[in-house]
Amino acid sequence: MMTFLVVNDVLIQVKKGSSILQACTSMEIEIPRFCFHNKLLIAGNCRICLVEIEKIPKPVASCAIPVLSSGIRVYTETPLVRKARESVLEFLLLNHPLDCPICDQGGECDLQEQTLLFGSDKSRFFYKKKKKCFF
Repeated sequence: MMTFLVVNDVLIQVKKGSSILQACTSMEIEIPRFCFHNKLLIAGNCRICLVEIEKIPKPVASCAIPVLSSGIRVYTETPLVRKARESVLEFLLLNHPLDCPICDQGGECDLQEQTLLFGSDKSRFFYKKKKKCFF
C-alpha cells in the first residue's frame, strides 16, 4: 500500500510503513546517518539523521519515524535542522580520539566526512582532552 509525503515542498509517493529517511533517500535527498542500515532494526542512536516535521516542535530522527498516513510535511534543510546536526556532530567529536593518522579507517572515516558536510567550523569547548597514560 502506498501513501503520500511532502518533503521540502515536493509531493512523493512512498510505501506505507517506510521510514522518512528511506523516503528521502528515494528522492536522492542526502540526510547524514551513522547507525541506519536497511537490513537492521532501527536504532536511532546516532541522532544525526534529524529532520523537521510540521507541527512537531523539535527535530526528530528520520530513521525512526515511519510514514503511516498521508500529508506529512518534512523539511530537511531548515536552520533548526542544520543547527541540531551541528550540535550532534560537536557532541560526537567532543570525546572522539585524536589519533586519526593511526586509525584503522585511514582516511575513510564517516565521522570526518559527515563533519565536513554537515558540521560547524567552530567549537564551543575550549578545554584539553584527557590523554591516556600507559606509564
